[in-house]
Amino acid sequence: MRGTMRKLLVVDDDRDLCLSLKDFFSNDFDVLTASDGEEAIQILKRNSVDVMLLDVGLRADQDGLEYMDRFFALEPDLSVMMISGNREFKIVQEAMRRGAVDYIYKGADPEDWKLSLDRVAQFRKLSTNRRRFVNEIKKAQNEKTLLGKSNSIQNLRETIEKVRNSRLNVVITGETGSGKEVVARQLRAEDQDGNLEAFVAVDSATIQSSMAESILFGHEKGAFTGAAERRKGAFEEANGGSIYFDEIANMPIEIQQKLLRVIQEKEIVRLGSSKVISLDFRVICATNKNLETLVKEGKFIEDLYQRLNVVPLSLPPLRERKEDFDILLAYFTKNCARSIFFTEAAIDQLKLYRWPGNIRELQNLISYLSVISDLDEIDVCDLPPKFLDNRSLELTIVQKLPEKGSNSQESFYDLVAEFERSILKEAYSKHSGNISKLAQALKMDRSHLYTKLKLYELHGTRIKEAKQAGVA
Repeated sequence: MRGTMRKLLVVDDDRDLCLSLKDFFSNDFDVLTASDGEEAIQILKRNSVDVMLLDVGLRADQDGLEYMDRFFALEPDLSVMMISGNREFKIVQEAMRRGAVDYIYKGADPEDWKLSLDRVAQFRKLSTNRRRFVNEIKKAQNEKTLLGKSNSIQNLRETIEKVRNSRLNVVITGETGSGKEVVARQLRAEDQDGNLEAFVAVDSATIQSSMAESILFGHEKGAFTGAAERRKGAFEEANGGSIYFDEIANMPIEIQQKLLRVIQEKEIVRLGSSKVISLDFRVICATNKNLETLVKEGKFIEDLYQRLNVVPLSLPPLRERKEDFDILLAYFTKNCARSIFFTEAAIDQLKLYRWPGNIRELQNLISYLSVISDLDEIDVCDLPPKFLDNRSLELTIVQKLPEKGSNSQESFYDLVAEFERSILKEAYSKHSGNISKLAQALKMDRSHLYTKLKLYELHGTRIKEAKQAGVA
């Protein structure tokens, strides 16, 4: 439907060029034209424009650059791409300084025009989405809530609000990297002044040694060799708040027995002392294992499980939270080493991945790309290999592998390239070389597709034809 198409405004005093560009981009944009800056301002007052193609030299008495501030005042999110027959670097530099997102020479290849415009339009969409998600992120942070809009996260948020100010023990289940400690910290209550209660985190794997009692219950000076001073244990530090046990299933049975007594009595005795200290605390546990199964196997004390599992909370894995993927992506890109954007094709590809490491794995990927990659825009081809779903490709390659005893000298990579080229060649022919339709059919980003077509020399004839037809 034309009403849903992106709007492109071409501002140039060359009427023939405006008409040519309007015809050239009509399949991808709802194209409007203006012969000068004043006419463009009137159009912007009546229309919401996505992208503007702005000639640097509109007329003898008008400079396109001088109008940019007025354009942005009317349409703050407008993406401006400057066009000119002049390639002087100082003009390009000035255009970028004033807010242009790209600059194209009027004598460029027609496909270069399309690719540049497509990048600019996509960048605008990603920027708009990112701003929207950043606003959601700020709202969530201000309200101290979990990020996400999926039903499972909304239900989890509601339960957290009901439980937060209680003293009920909680068991949080979820896969590794799914954000269990984030949920645990969301459970912290506030006092009347808005101060958060005490929260002491304990890694269950670290309390398997002979120092377990000292870690949990504290010790007196001289209680053992090296105990130079009195020290509070984790339970005493958590008095009035919550003690959090990460991966509680890793806790040895003998330590579970001691933990059960403390939870029942709400009392501890420091190592090297006989004084009983009464405490007020809540226990929050997290595990990526099924505690009921461990109870049946004799690896977890049933009484302890019943004491802890007053409020069970389940955190879904990332692969089941596809509605939350974009906002989580925006959150981590906002907080990474430098600003990077993912193309829509790259985001779609990432959503196909199963994310065994969950949110932590997503965060690690973004941190890695923000440091390693030299690109500001991350496309499918820029993702590490493990994030590419090549199962169907691998199956086809296996089917094409040479028979045993064959003298074929083709490597695996030769076979991959051959298969890729055959797909592109067939699709290119089917869609008569139309890049837009081809990209849509193959679900590929246009710039990535164009690169592949040039690599396999499948697009040369089309370029020559477009050159002969001319755009400017």
